[in-house]
Amino acid sequence: MDPQAELETRMTRPQRHRLLNGYPIAGLMLKTPRPMRFIDAFAHDHARPAIIGVLPHTFCNPTIAGCGFCTFPHEKFSSPQASAATAAVVREIEEAARLVPDLRTRPVPAVYLGGGTANLGRAEDLAALLAALGRVFDLRAAEVTLEGVPVYFTIRGHAMLDALARVPCRQRRISMGVQTFAPEWIARMGRSAFGDATLIAGLVAEAHRRGITTSCDLLFNLPGTGIDHAIADIDAAMAMGFDQICVYNLVLGPGMKTPWATDPSLLEAMPANEVACATWFAVRDHLMRRGFIQRTLTNFERAEIAASERSFAYERLGFDPLRVDMLGFGPGAISMVAFADSSPVKWSNVATTQEYLGRIDGSMPGDAPVARHFVYGRPDRELLMVTRGFAQCSVDGARFRAAFGVGIAEAAVDLLEVVMAAGLVLPPTDAERYDLSPRGMFYADAVVGFLAHRRIAAMADAAADALGHHGHMGG
Repeated sequence: MDPQAELETRMTRPQRHRLLNGYPIAGLMLKTPRPMRFIDAFAHDHARPAIIGVLPHTFCNPTIAGCGFCTFPHEKFSSPQASAATAAVVREIEEAARLVPDLRTRPVPAVYLGGGTANLGRAEDLAALLAALGRVFDLRAAEVTLEGVPVYFTIRGHAMLDALARVPCRQRRISMGVQTFAPEWIARMGRSAFGDATLIAGLVAEAHRRGITTSCDLLFNLPGTGIDHAIADIDAAMAMGFDQICVYNLVLGPGMKTPWATDPSLLEAMPANEVACATWFAVRDHLMRRGFIQRTLTNFERAEIAASERSFAYERLGFDPLRVDMLGFGPGAISMVAFADSSPVKWSNVATTQEYLGRIDGSMPGDAPVARHFVYGRPDRELLMVTRGFAQCSVDGARFRAAFGVGIAEAAVDLLEVVMAAGLVLPPTDAERYDLSPRGMFYADAVVGFLAHRRIAAMADAAADALGHHGHMGG
């Protein structure tokens, strides 16, 4: 397929922002044939800042699997299993510190506790996990974020907020999956018990009273809805005082393994991509006109927060592998280290609770929970920098040239010309800065998949040759 046709085909597909997961996506990482320990890589350059991603467990408990639309891996909630998983994460963290004492001295600007529903479970378990992080890492200059659904932040007199408030760190934040304030859609997602608008507004106020900033995730382009629905949700979040609003285009299509994808009426009500893109234009414009600054592809924060030391750090740092390592702990956690000084390595832990517990407590062979890994060659390092840069809406060509000795255009001249001709990437400035256009932001998944598709095909061919047959893998 010629490059222009390749890009056009990708633009017809659901735009799911896979680049937020980083290059390469999980399907391109090699299955680790035996349990391996990459922990030594944590200390490759202990002067480099490291952000910490922690998945306490993988459990959620909506009444509809994945809220009907979610494709992220999760498991049905079990309180004993959630407690056991969180305790195992504490052991993983403590074992890492035992093996690599230099972890205690690494600069840590941000920690994020996410996963299935990270605030689902006992406040005592969360407090123990936060205490372990405080023992192993110097969090005094860190932003510490706890993700979850609204109602669980409020139980037992806001015990989760109090546990977070006790962490000795620079900044504290909660991030909550709101999705929408429309009751009929919340019911369709099986999230009616997760908190209504009144509860959420009260939670924002309680967090602010404790000096904790607040972030919410909202979906736009729900089936049969449009600009008015999206703007109403944003206005509600603004009125409640959220410091950060993150907006995501709903991805729904036939063949997806979600309950909503089996409902013909919902599939038929999904807007065409160009219509969905128009909603994105309206959402972005409304946020910016109302005093929010776009910091990444999906994240907007109040201008006064963006201009202060309370500006949210984890997301932006996670998109800068040239400067920052990422250390992950817990089931399904992802780590990536040593981009600047050698071939970087990315690895991910086993994703299910049972297998993770088996790896940690020693009941399964091996001594580490690693499931997949990937060692970056030169082309992969280039793609990593470009895809991570576009997650921040812009790639710094000068930094690219300093890292690789060539400009971005020299590395991918014909592909770059195609996305610029399509109006998805703006022509570079004198400083070699390549910005996504607003339209390119909506089609960012198509852009980065297109830029990576040749490399992905080459890796697929190499893997097929190793197996004695030929074939291509989609990017």
